[in-house]
Amino acid sequence: RVAFLSTGEEIVDPGEAAGPYQIYDAGTAALVALAAGWGAPAQRLRPVGDDVAATAAAVRAADCDLIVTVGGASVGDHDLVKPALAQLGLELAVENVNVRPGKPTWFGRLADGRRVLGLPGNPASALVCAELFLHPLLGAMQGADALLALTQVRAAAPFPANGPREHWMRARLTSGRDGFFLAEAFADQDSSLVSVFASADALVRRPSGAPPLAEGALIEALVLGRA
Repeated sequence: RVAFLSTGEEIVDPGEAAGPYQIYDAGTAALVALAAGWGAPAQRLRPVGDDVAATAAAVRAADCDLIVTVGGASVGDHDLVKPALAQLGLELAVENVNVRPGKPTWFGRLADGRRVLGLPGNPASALVCAELFLHPLLGAMQGADALLALTQVRAAAPFPANGPREHWMRARLTSGRDGFFLAEAFADQDSSLVSVFASADALVRRPSGAPPLAEGALIEALVLGRA
């Protein structure tokens, strides 16, 4: 059983009227649907603002095996979730990940034994990291193999050299002539674009420090399950 808690003064529920500087909580609604598709009874808790006490209270009251927080995991004054959960005995196992998008992702356990996965607030980052970390975590908690099933595909166009963080690029797949899919990365990989994630068939993996890749070269990809 997994419960999702989004944080931030700027978020409003989908369907409500958004005020100035507010955004819809589209990412969390999508995460609930993904988790349900992965076999976990999922619920979306009432969002909380940037408030340590309210965050701790919401997590304390949640009836679940896994808490997934969305947002509130930045740095400095904006990192409110971990201090809130420290009141519940949070012990961190992973403080962040060397992954793009999604560096603020973290993982730990509360004093009562419940696990907590912290996802970024940017919706596309949260969705990508859900595929990379939440999906295998839920599988492991249900007794399944937790390894990512990566597939070899061919680059539909050249890929530039990658930087110091492993990059999982949203991509479109088409059929190739030699039995391999062709992967074309979307031009805009901005971490806020839910529409790009929704249009993606796969996440193409570019390792940290990877050199340029020529058109037609083999590359690893995580093929996304689509209805």
